[in-house]
Amino acid sequence: MSKNHGKLYYDLLEDNLSKSTIVFFTLLLSNSNQKGYAFGSNKYYAEKLKCSTRTISSLIRTLVDKGYINVEHPKSFRRKIYIRNKYLT
Repeated sequence: MSKNHGKLYYDLLEDNLSKSTIVFFTLLLSNSNQKGYAFGSNKYYAEKLKCSTRTISSLIRTLVDKGYINVEHPKSFRRKIYIRNKYLT
């Protein structure tokens, strides 16, 4: 793990984010490596994390509100979830 990733995870903990939010953010970060954005549906992420699509919606809202991600076309099947640049290395 790079120093930047260590700082990132510390920042996530300092922001009082739930463990579910941190795990979800890590999944988004991993999924965005190939194309520069994550594009899975709420159903896809819910299946991965073994939770409801409503929970995924809530996690996305939390990460947007805290400034960790931006969502382009949020109501579309072409949705793109971008990790904010300051969290990428």
